[in-house]
Amino acid sequence: MKLRTALAQYLRLKQSLGFRFHAESVILRAFARAMGPIDLGRVTPVRVRRYLDGPGPLTRFWERKWVTLRGFYRFTLARGLVRRSPVPAAAPKLPRRFVPYIYSREELQRLLAAIPTEPLAGLSASTLRTLLLLLYGAGLRISEALVLTEEDVQADTRLLWIRQSKFFKSRWVPVGRPLAEVLARYRQQRPVRQSEQRQAFFQTVGGSPVNRAAVERAFRVLRQAAGIQRTDGARYQPRLHDLRHHSERRIIPSGG
Repeated sequence: MKLRTALAQYLRLKQSLGFRFHAESVILRAFARAMGPIDLGRVTPVRVRRYLDGPGPLTRFWERKWVTLRGFYRFTLARGLVRRSPVPAAAPKLPRRFVPYIYSREELQRLLAAIPTEPLAGLSASTLRTLLLLLYGAGLRISEALVLTEEDVQADTRLLWIRQSKFFKSRWVPVGRPLAEVLARYRQQRPVRQSEQRQAFFQTVGGSPVNRAAVERAFRVLRQAAGIQRTDGARYQPRLHDLRHHSERRIIPSGG
């Protein structure tokens, strides 16, 4: 059996069981491309290790790929498609887990002050400002913020309905009065027709839903303009996602 055929069967099984399996499917398709049009039984431990190691230094993603491949080869072993797994039995010692960057109130103020009056990456100043305050004040993931619809944002009762988030869970998220007022002002600046309550809450200047790539691109510009960077020797610079950490200890800055 071809490797690609076995991978397709495995992905169909996982998805039929209700797993999203999005990140894992990306890893497995990359693995298939790296191996080429090869029979399943001809994949060698050397080639698997070469795929796992990649071109650069080892990162935590090595472990993610390793766990994904182990799951796939357990599937093939159970069905008698291979006699042994070419995946390493153990993971090497990897760098310590990523430590998120904790933004101070002063740094948040600098990010807000760096927002230009003209659209950046197709996003208006009010859209960028509201998004940053929402991630910081409510602790949302950027993916959760961008799928909010008009009916999900209940500024009057100070509640947000987060639909089918991580691990397929939906939840209510209460927000403080200052953040609720920020959301209400944003809604007033971008009126919504009553017949379109399911439309995206956050929209570009052209009226289309905001996508994550645009926000990430704009955030990198703001971070550099605000002069915010890590000084602890970490490999990654402060991320948009880091805004959500420890948000329960934070408040919207005065005037914000």
